[in-house]
Amino acid sequence: MNKPASSKTNLILDLIIFTTFLVVANPRLTGNSIHEWLGISFAAGIITHLLFHWQWLVKITIEFFKKLIHESRLNYVIDALFFITMTGAIFSGILISRDVLQVFGLQFNAGSSWRMVHNLTANLSLITLGIHVAMHWKWITANVSRYIVYPVAGLFANQPLSNQGTQIAQTVRIEKNK
Repeated sequence: MNKPASSKTNLILDLIIFTTFLVVANPRLTGNSIHEWLGISFAAGIITHLLFHWQWLVKITIEFFKKLIHESRLNYVIDALFFITMTGAIFSGILISRDVLQVFGLQFNAGSSWRMVHNLTANLSLITLGIHVAMHWKWITANVSRYIVYPVAGLFANQPLSNQGTQIAQTVRIEKNK
């Protein structure tokens, strides 16, 4: 049985995926070529994320209909919707690609309907990702504090600080002593 990824590893991967998604979601920010290549790398990040959480996926899939009310079921449904919409956005993005496919000598003659599918599934992905993030907000804030905020604040713990900085430093010392 594979050892699950650590919270720190999950956090790093999730922050990279989330940041990539935000950049990919705005092709005007990057231009078409970078948008397409980041979309491909985003797909690789999603696959990695799924592999990190494979045991949870299998467990919840098996138990899905056994329990009537459980938070994992809602999480599973939201994650499945995100996966479906993201897969639609990635697949349709590949079909309408102008730059990535040319590197491989491929060109699909996808019509404007595929562009509409791409835009719709990308927008639905944004909504489902927002719900996913909201459902995991407590985990996100706890781990960002644990692995980013407290260590960075700890760097300044022995420096003269303002009142606010002193409070952060005290919190860091308390957390370290737990």
